[in-house]
Amino acid sequence: MLVNTVQFSKVSEPLLVASFFLFLQQSQDVYRGKVYTKHHGSLKKKKIGLIPKCDYQKTIDALKAAADNSHAKGRLGYYLLEKYEELQCGPTEKLIKRRSTRQESSLYYVSIEETFDVVKSAHISTRHCGRDRLLKELHKKYANISTKAVELFKSLCQECQKKRNRPMTKGVVVRPILTKEFSSRGQVDLIGPFA
Repeated sequence: MLVNTVQFSKVSEPLLVASFFLFLQQSQDVYRGKVYTKHHGSLKKKKIGLIPKCDYQKTIDALKAAADNSHAKGRLGYYLLEKYEELQCGPTEKLIKRRSTRQESSLYYVSIEETFDVVKSAHISTRHCGRDRLLKELHKKYANISTKAVELFKSLCQECQKKRNRPMTKGVVVRPILTKEFSSRGQVDLIGPFA
């Protein structure tokens, strides 16, 4: 009997891992789609929230062009130089929030496509904590992750759903009757219609 259960677990283990990764990919796609639709309206209104990957790269290129061209910057060039800095991390280029001194820590800007992975790693490192604590942790390192993006991630996290839907024990608080002698006092609970 023990041999059959071991063989069953060996057969179903790859299937279980494959189904887990399929679910993870589906939740990433759902998350990215919802975040993109929520933040696409703010991009049209010129409110900088999460940036699509193509616009992220265009912003880096425009920032480089504004930094190289010292004479004809224009209003956009001055805006970009005032708001952003470029950080070279090996072959990749990252957009960071402008620092007043070099000793300040860098706050990275994240594209929509990277948001799921960033929020997921912070969420797991904080052990599935609440929204405010997760936002506090993310704002130490990232500049543009919004509350809506975190709430959306928490709504898709299965562990948080289990934690939130756990039945809580709500019982009657029992207060004992303290006396000095045995059976000197009594108590009667009355429930029901009194007619």
